[in-house]
Amino acid sequence: MLKYMVALAFGLVLMLPASADRNQTGSSNVTLVEYTSPMMPPADFRGQWWTSPDNCQYSRAGRPGETVWYLIVNTAHAKCQTRLIQRAYSDYQ
Repeated sequence: MLKYMVALAFGLVLMLPASADRNQTGSSNVTLVEYTSPMMPPADFRGQWWTSPDNCQYSRAGRPGETVWYLIVNTAHAKCQTRLIQRAYSDYQ
């Protein structure tokens, strides 16, 4: 089941438009933004999974260069945030 979820997520990433980060002249207009929070791991953390200080468990994801932590749903409790954005491009919604 997990491999199907990973394949679906990867497929959705591939569906992103290639010109999403380009303006009308064809040059890039997005920047990489870094965020900090005591709920996130240190910037040099390289693991796939992270347990935050409030005992919420996350999995690393994101486009190349990004670090977005998504909540592992079956371990969630009421105080968990759905995602923690550590590094993301400015066009991230």
